[in-house]
Amino acid sequence: MTVDHLAEAASTWQTEGWVLIDQLVPTADTEPALREAQALEPVGPEPSGPTRRPDHHAQPSKGPKFRAEQFSGTTLFPVPNSPNLNRLFVHPNIVDFAIRGLQTADIRIYQSRLWSKFGDGTNYEQPLHRDQNHSLVPTRSEPGWWFMECFLYLNDVDERNGAPNLVSRSHSQTERNQRGPIDQASGADLYQNAVAAPGRAGSLLAYRSDVWHRGMPLDEGAERHVVAVSFKPAKLEWIGFDEHAPLVNSPDFVDFVNDRSPEQLSLFGIPLPGHDYWTSETVDAMTLIYPKLDLGPWRQALRGDDR
Repeated sequence: MTVDHLAEAASTWQTEGWVLIDQLVPTADTEPALREAQALEPVGPEPSGPTRRPDHHAQPSKGPKFRAEQFSGTTLFPVPNSPNLNRLFVHPNIVDFAIRGLQTADIRIYQSRLWSKFGDGTNYEQPLHRDQNHSLVPTRSEPGWWFMECFLYLNDVDERNGAPNLVSRSHSQTERNQRGPIDQASGADLYQNAVAAPGRAGSLLAYRSDVWHRGMPLDEGAERHVVAVSFKPAKLEWIGFDEHAPLVNSPDFVDFVNDRSPEQLSLFGIPLPGHDYWTSETVDAMTLIYPKLDLGPWRQALRGDDR
């Protein structure tokens, strides 16, 4: 992935609202993660834990609609016993692209989960919609106010296993004020301009909240596994979805933290070295939570009176 390619992809995301970057993450990183995703066993309904294959079966289609079963393959980060998969949420190629697209290095992850779909689980076809449930206030479409939703494909995705459909901003200039989904009768032009986003394993689909999009059905026996990770500028306090503070009690998160850089941990809100929060006492206290984390960068950044 060249710098020019990433710059072009970021520009496309900024102007059209979405982009698909072919194999942004190498196969060597996605293959072990996919094996971990496929090895998960069901332990209960979403989002209490990993859900492998739903207990229910697909019903005859009655048109595009939201169904609770569509989300039953969701596993919240950190995915249990899946270190290769969990590392993908902070993969440097993805973070680099998010920084370019959002035009700031001060970003946070606000949504983080594995989403697995199975063709014999339910009917996944949705109506076109925009994700209004990520913000407490109306969203703005100007630079500086964007936030970025991403699907990292862990396996090849095409129209047989649910490649999402999206409408570019240049083909949806007539804004609809409605908050909810739009049906084919009310938004015929949007449905006509919606295109599929197929991609090979390791490809990243990134889109904005003001983009009309929808999930699509899977053929019987087909599977689709994606890492769903979303980014926002740190200043946008009203944007949120998955809460990360409770992860402090998760052994899988503690293991995840051990090998991460300060910059990667800041994506979850852990202050960078040099932040006013840090004193010698708070740095020492980190060892009680993350005993194997290298705290050298935080200690070296302490001001003289705080050493």
